[in-house]
Amino acid sequence: MSALAAAGHPVFFVQPDLLEARTHGGVHLVPAIRDVPGRDVILYIHFAPLRDLIGRFDNPVVVYDIYDDLSIFSADEGAVPVSGRVSSHHLPLIRSSSLVTVSDTTLMERHRGERSDLLLVANGVDYASFSAAYPVPEDLPRRTGPIIGYHGMVSYWFDFAALHAAAKQRPDWQFVLVGPVDPRVAPEVELLGQHSNVTLLGERPSDSIAAYVGHFDVEVIWFEVTPLTEAVNPLKMYEAMAAGVPVVAPPLPACQATPGVRIAAAADFIPPIAAALAARGSEAEILRDTAASADWSARVVPLLELLDARGLRRVPL
Repeated sequence: MSALAAAGHPVFFVQPDLLEARTHGGVHLVPAIRDVPGRDVILYIHFAPLRDLIGRFDNPVVVYDIYDDLSIFSADEGAVPVSGRVSSHHLPLIRSSSLVTVSDTTLMERHRGERSDLLLVANGVDYASFSAAYPVPEDLPRRTGPIIGYHGMVSYWFDFAALHAAAKQRPDWQFVLVGPVDPRVAPEVELLGQHSNVTLLGERPSDSIAAYVGHFDVEVIWFEVTPLTEAVNPLKMYEAMAAGVPVVAPPLPACQATPGVRIAAAADFIPPIAAALAARGSEAEILRDTAASADWSARVVPLLELLDARGLRRVPL
């Protein structure tokens, strides 16, 4: 959103829990949809049921962004009427939108039969924020060994078995998790506490995450390989690389396609983590260069170019 604002678009983000409107990163944060202009807007929609709101706008351009496999919504829709589920709104929205973007080539292949002109807009990074230097966060554990970090949601796609095995095999490494815990996996998360070298810091403000990542020695993406995660283009991968931090990941397509990412085979993360630690520092420039090319200012260019080509921009060129 900030990259779109920097490109000249007035950008509004509706955040209902706000007490009053404010601006952050060039984006106007507003508490209600009535605070958004009512005509000639670009509606950037991630969640398909929001298509019910399109009729409130006059002459809108609709961009539907498919950034995850749609199964990610299913686990939360058990009590939702069928008419309100993502599956009921996805096909009508993908067919009627002015433009449809996907965050990964895997998603493009999965949805190509629904629409042939999908645009790949891969996930990116706020490079300036994650490449900056920060003091050590006060709640980061006192360093007794290398810090093997993870930042992001801990949910049902998390590979708990792999982390248990790594923590047991390498008691001299410190494993730190920064991010919210899905209540559905709370028992599994609690079991991680049996390892004295595993620290769960929980959710932290988004504008403080770069400080934690910058003090990791290695970032590990502890994901199981499933149809859901195979379609993921991990933000955390680019964020760690922007900080010059090596990344170890399971064999997910987006991770395998990214230069500098070490892949853990057969859920054995120990060898690639050890290799990343051995190379720590020597690869920082390469990692930062890769991340810089994924800055959001670059990622939004194909979207803006296609809007221009179709005469759909809503700001002066």
